[in-house]
Amino acid sequence: MVAVGKSGLFLGWTASQGIETPLDLAHRADGRYMTCNEDLLIGADILRIPLSACITADTLESLAERLAHERDLGAKSKYAPYIDVLPTLDGDDERPSLRSLPRFWDSNRLEKVSDGGRLEAKMMNDERKDLDPWALACVDSRANYLGGERFSMTPILDMITHDGSIQTRARLNEDKGFSGPGDILCLTSGRSFSKGEEAFISYGNLANIDTLSDYGFVSENNPCNSESIGVRMMGRDPFSVTVYADGSVDSGAKATLRYSLANEEELEIFSSLTTKGSGLGILAKPLSDRNELDVQSFIASTLDEAAYDAKAGAAEAEGDVLVSCYLNERAKLLEKAIQRITAKYPDLEY
Repeated sequence: MVAVGKSGLFLGWTASQGIETPLDLAHRADGRYMTCNEDLLIGADILRIPLSACITADTLESLAERLAHERDLGAKSKYAPYIDVLPTLDGDDERPSLRSLPRFWDSNRLEKVSDGGRLEAKMMNDERKDLDPWALACVDSRANYLGGERFSMTPILDMITHDGSIQTRARLNEDKGFSGPGDILCLTSGRSFSKGEEAFISYGNLANIDTLSDYGFVSENNPCNSESIGVRMMGRDPFSVTVYADGSVDSGAKATLRYSLANEEELEIFSSLTTKGSGLGILAKPLSDRNELDVQSFIASTLDEAAYDAKAGAAEAEGDVLVSCYLNERAKLLEKAIQRITAKYPDLEY
């Protein structure tokens, strides 16, 4: 591989910092990625990096502030070659743009995301006007947790593509001496790779809304995906129904509905059992056949409506591949949950 420009300077810097990896830096239209320069077995280290080569801080906010400070130092920063290959707000010939992240979308694009307002609410909740927008976006999309209330911007690691199905382990080899290289962060992948193949790691158990909002991508058939729907019932506090990747519905939502949809007789039974010390755990199981059919019908109807909205939104956003994929995957999981319910209750009306 012939490295040129900022990438070449970065690779020279990684070698000078003692970073070791059997991976090579490669480029494509959507940014950098890493390929294997040798066959790698399960359990082999794919990255060994001294913490001295990482930008670290105790919180993500502090890390964003430190990253902005190092950027402002320019060539005087020890990390300048690394910062020079990070994405920029608008991108250039060698670096992708951060504008693909939903936090930088305009209101018109956000309004096209028919997910019940989940993405828009997350953007509002995550907004930090007191922090540098470039630095915060880099930290949110690239930082990793070191343990012990420490976070890190870790060169090379943040250029390896995510795959939620791959188990990834990190360990910290602590240097207890005074003349060694310092603490070393080691990264191990839970699958083997062939020479020339692209390397993957897992960033964590991330749902599609997490990868979309923080990284700007959505995975089809994400094994860690979950989808939530906000529910409002007259006279009750709002709550959410969450569907997990296997199509199951969270037990908390079912418990809430069992109580909310109980008739007077069922409420008396619940009250008597609570008085006898059984507690709220009684709601973990059906109160009655009648009640459970109402609960499952309510859930199926709620999921069906949300799936319809998601599919309609995906069709309208056909030219927006990212939004369309996100909404299609949402609809797919919600429909999977409906199929699971109707398989158990084939005569269910909703």
